[in-house]
Amino acid sequence: MKKALKITGISIASLILLILLLPYLIPNTISKEIENRINQNINGKVEFENTSLSFFKHFPSLTLSLNNFTLKGSAPFEKETLIQAKQLSFRLDLSTVLSKQVKIDQIFLDQANINIQVDQKGNANYNVYKSNNNPAAAEDGGSTSIKIEGIFINKSNLTYNDQSIPMKVSAKGLNYIGNGDLSKAIFDLKSNARIDTLDLYYNNAPYLLNKKIDAKLLTKINTNSLDLMFNENDLKINSLPILFVGKFSFLKDGYDINFKTAAKETDLHNIFTVLPPSIANRMQKTAIKGYAEINASLIGKYLAKQKVMPTLAFNIKVRDGHISNPKAPEAISNLYLNLHLKLPSLNPDSLYIDMDSLYFNMGKDYVNSVIKLNGLKKPKVFINTRGSIDLMKWGKIFEVSNLKGIYTIDLQADGQFTRKIVRTGIRQVDTVSVIPKFTLKSSLRDGYFKYPSLNASIEKINFTINGRNSDGNYKHTQLDINDINLQALSNYIRGSAKIQPGNMAIAIKLKSMINLAEIKQFYPLKDLELNGELNLDLQSKGVYNKARKTFPVTEASFKLANGRIKTAHFDQPLENIIVDGTLTNKDGSLRGTQVNIKPISFVMAGQPFMLKAAVRNFENVAYHITSKGFIDIGKMYQFFAIKGYHVNGTVFTNLSLKGLQSDATSGNYQKLNNKGQLIVNNISLQSDLFPKSFLIKNGVFSFAQDNMKFEKFKASYGKSDFTMDGQLGNVINYVLTPKAKLTGNFNFQSKQIFADELMVYNTPKPIPGAPAGSSGVILIPANLDVTLSANAGTVYYNGLQVKNAKGNLVLKDGTLTLNQTSFNLIDASVNMDATYKSITPESALFDYHISAKEFDIAKAYKEIKIFRTLATSASKVKGVVGLDYQLSGKLNQDMLPVYPSLKGAGVLSLKKVSLSGFKMMNAVSKATRRDSLNNPDLRDVEIKSTINKNIITIERFKMRIAGFRPRFEGQVSFDGRLNMSGRLGLPPFGLIGIPLTITGTQDKPIITLKRNKEAKLEEKEEE
Repeated sequence: MKKALKITGISIASLILLILLLPYLIPNTISKEIENRINQNINGKVEFENTSLSFFKHFPSLTLSLNNFTLKGSAPFEKETLIQAKQLSFRLDLSTVLSKQVKIDQIFLDQANINIQVDQKGNANYNVYKSNNNPAAAEDGGSTSIKIEGIFINKSNLTYNDQSIPMKVSAKGLNYIGNGDLSKAIFDLKSNARIDTLDLYYNNAPYLLNKKIDAKLLTKINTNSLDLMFNENDLKINSLPILFVGKFSFLKDGYDINFKTAAKETDLHNIFTVLPPSIANRMQKTAIKGYAEINASLIGKYLAKQKVMPTLAFNIKVRDGHISNPKAPEAISNLYLNLHLKLPSLNPDSLYIDMDSLYFNMGKDYVNSVIKLNGLKKPKVFINTRGSIDLMKWGKIFEVSNLKGIYTIDLQADGQFTRKIVRTGIRQVDTVSVIPKFTLKSSLRDGYFKYPSLNASIEKINFTINGRNSDGNYKHTQLDINDINLQALSNYIRGSAKIQPGNMAIAIKLKSMINLAEIKQFYPLKDLELNGELNLDLQSKGVYNKARKTFPVTEASFKLANGRIKTAHFDQPLENIIVDGTLTNKDGSLRGTQVNIKPISFVMAGQPFMLKAAVRNFENVAYHITSKGFIDIGKMYQFFAIKGYHVNGTVFTNLSLKGLQSDATSGNYQKLNNKGQLIVNNISLQSDLFPKSFLIKNGVFSFAQDNMKFEKFKASYGKSDFTMDGQLGNVINYVLTPKAKLTGNFNFQSKQIFADELMVYNTPKPIPGAPAGSSGVILIPANLDVTLSANAGTVYYNGLQVKNAKGNLVLKDGTLTLNQTSFNLIDASVNMDATYKSITPESALFDYHISAKEFDIAKAYKEIKIFRTLATSASKVKGVVGLDYQLSGKLNQDMLPVYPSLKGAGVLSLKKVSLSGFKMMNAVSKATRRDSLNNPDLRDVEIKSTINKNIITIERFKMRIAGFRPRFEGQVSFDGRLNMSGRLGLPPFGLIGIPLTITGTQDKPIITLKRNKEAKLEEKEEE
């Protein structure tokens, strides 16, 4: 017995000694093996400070710990940390420690920070595991095997930031226990998770903040297909219990998701605890009762690179809701809600909302509403809403104590918002909405509002709105706004308005007085100082219809005295502001309308400006306008700091304009009394006809009767520059009458003109409605009759450089005419008469006569695109030629010829040329076996031709080559087809000749020694 006890004691002592010594005998061996195994199977970089072995941490198992463990993420996040933990531990099967294969069955992660990142393209940092492409090697007696039966995470933090959605989840105080045999291909993972605080952001907006999570999950995992099945899962967010089921599959470039959640037969209060913080924070002291159900789903594939997203659905049902707040005088009762929301492919433009019922009471207050919305770009809307609420009660609930009034609404709307594009010019595009049919009755009585930070309130707020639209055409909308009243200190607005935009009918009564200095006492003004008294008195009733010569009967006055404005954007104020204007009409006709501005004046930076105007009888305008003063537009821009614009320049005026429209129209200019000057510097002007702005560097405009004289006028347009002097006529009639023509005569000079910049669509950004990739033609205004004597140093157009251009240019009836124009092109003197007329922004007509006595044909072929097209066979011709040609036709949207439209006739004179490499002559030489015809030199040959419907018809012309006398005639098409006849006259006098037929193409001519009996080339009609 003693011997047995002794043996037993020695055995126990040895075992204890082994337990104590083993961690010190083999830690390096095991830790190195673990490190090697991890690095062999991980794409990221693993680091840890040291290792330790212990039996007592998870007795009686042996535990290997990696202290201060760090794992970097996979590309493109190699420099960012995926996991950083105080300790990563592995529980080892003790029976395998001394064997060839050490088994790991549990993993522990303590005090870790887990940082999961996904970029906008869907690349994730957690793809660190290397797939094993050699299964045989895995089975080949390795020294470590992992048969995980448990994962334990303790006191850790998790961040999931997916920029491709974009969504961010932050979990602090994460404790997780997961049990299952993770070594199997298919296994069940039982999980228990607790999170102290969970935050969820979508598109940078908070949806969950500081929520407590308690979850029990059963997940079936298939490692072969990378599928996760969630079954029998109970989730609790704060006090809201949720049943969660679904499936999650990993795909090559994303996920396949099928999640469904439901909270059935729960207390309404539980739902409010998980609402976004903007709502939940206001409900902290609110008692909430009632019955509610929620279900939601997220189903579909998420493939960020392909922009494929799942569909989100959400439904909520509330019955017998009751909400009370200590600050509210009465509780919300009888709350009833059915809400269905669907977001296909997470696309906001496909949003579908169906709130088929919302109802509640607050004492006598009530809201009863049905709202349905389908889509956002062209939403289909159905609304049936009635309600009457006391704003003071609601202000107390939402802690807005400075709000009072009784508000009522009765709105029915049904239809779709759509847009159609209405082009008001070439560049400007208006969008006009087709709206749902609706009826609206709404009112506010005894309204009151006060900003908490200010002393004064806005009170006595009243209005009544009645609106209707019976067919969806926005022009048929009718709005009646009555009993308008608003009071703030001594300031008030009172009146009524009826508006019918379809027939331009109005009935407005509006009266107001605003003491600008008092505004800051009831409305917050940031970086703005105001002074002055503003009075408005408007009474207007009737229809504006220019065709019928009607105008609303109107009595209106607008007055501002002692005005001053100071902004933070400019150190000097706009001061001494006086505005005194009236608009009157007593008989409802255009004739009876009178505008009197007496005056508008102000001082800025010490510079005064004044404008007075009296205008009456809009059928035959009688005007008397005077203006004197200085405006620095650059400083004015700085004063108001308008974003997106950069403006400079100054304007000085000293004008007096007085006269009658009929005198300007009929030419009785002696009865007009227009005089004075307008001086501008560095002013930018934009016209709808041109894509860029004109910058007037300086200019003096003098007015005398109906003329406006230009003096010292220097300007630029893009890279072009020009100076002008001259005068415009019929100015007053042009301004007052839409179809009147502006006349004038100018001397025009420029160092360089870039004509391509004038093309209507030649802009960096595409213009809606413009042909794709098109620059457009140069548009000529139709209401001009202006003559210019022009002198331009260099004109750049479509790859050409035209130098020393001189001539007379006439702009009349939308047509540009060039008379006696001379210029230098490819070092040759050219004379040209031409007309150009723009038809649309994408097409134009031209007709010109051009003559050049001598020019280098090789240089012309190289530098002039149209010459290469009209003389495609001249690619290797060298020498000097002359040209006298008339050509007309159409230009397309890129200012290039439409070849089937071309018509022309003229002469090409071969002064002294070498036809080296000219394929047609070389082919003739080969066919006739006359080597002397190959690469000939020619002198004094005239080739007459006509052009029509894509065909160049060449009249008979003769040549002399080494005693031979060849002649040719026939047709050539712009696409290179040939149908020519010829005769090779033999020495000595050419009386005997060889007939020739030349067909094929200019690149591959076909020569036959016979008379040409081929039909004419097929003409191509203009499309």
